Amino acid sequence: MIRFAPNFYHMFLELPVRERFAAAAKIGCTAIEWHFPYELPKEELKQLLDDNGLEFTYCVVPADWDAGVWGLGAQPGQEDEFRRAADRALDYIVHCDFYSVNVGAGTVPEGVERQRCVDTYVKNLDYIASQAGSHRCLFLLEPVCRQRVPNWAMHTMEEAAEIVRAVDRDTVGLVYDTFHLRWEEQGPLAPIMDQYWPMIGYVQIGNPPDRHEPGVGELDLLYLVDKAIGKGYQGAIGMELDPSKDTWSSLTWMNEYGYTVDPENR
Repeated sequence: MIRFAPNFYHMFLELPVRERFAAAAKIGCTAIEWHFPYELPKEELKQLLDDNGLEFTYCVVPADWDAGVWGLGAQPGQEDEFRRAADRALDYIVHCDFYSVNVGAGTVPEGVERQRCVDTYVKNLDYIASQAGSHRCLFLLEPVCRQRVPNWAMHTMEEAAEIVRAVDRDTVGLVYDTFHLRWEEQGPLAPIMDQYWPMIGYVQIGNPPDRHEPGVGELDLLYLVDKAIGKGYQGAIGMELDPSKDTWSSLTWMNEYGYTVDPENR
């Protein structure tokens, strides 16, 4: 059974956050992702995960998105702020045994050369990965399309891959996010998966142009899911998508994979 992990930043928004864990488990999920689990005390988060038989697969290093701060990883002069955020993330990572975390780069500040941001990013990635010690967590870079965040520190897989190579740690890799890739890259996405497969640590689906579920949008997302599984992918498939209807009605396709989604029985 392919494991799909709903993202609580995008899905089950019909429910208070503490009720989303049981809702995900009820439809058969054994994994979830959530950008900002720090909204809950780590002890409570772990209890909710354990009570519902869920693995936590993906979050982001804390940043104040509401204030327009999309990431601290590649921000020269903010290394102390990054380390404080990284240490907070690591506290949750270890306590709740996270599978992966997105180390957000942020945008290139006005008047700053991109290479200076890259150099800062490499040092910060090395810091958070080294502080994790022997923990299994993967520290991931996500290329973000210009359509979503102009002037992000890396828009393409190759730009991100260059940074991964510079860090040169086994636990530092890439996010393969179909939404961002479709907006930014040229050509089909399957060869991009092949090209960067050794670096890809986490796979997320969302269907452009509006980041919806499989069957609503431009891509055959399930073909790409099957391809990743066929290549030996062991993680959950992150569903970083905005349901085109209510969450349950948008997930009935999962029943073909052995799940039990019933919009009439939530």
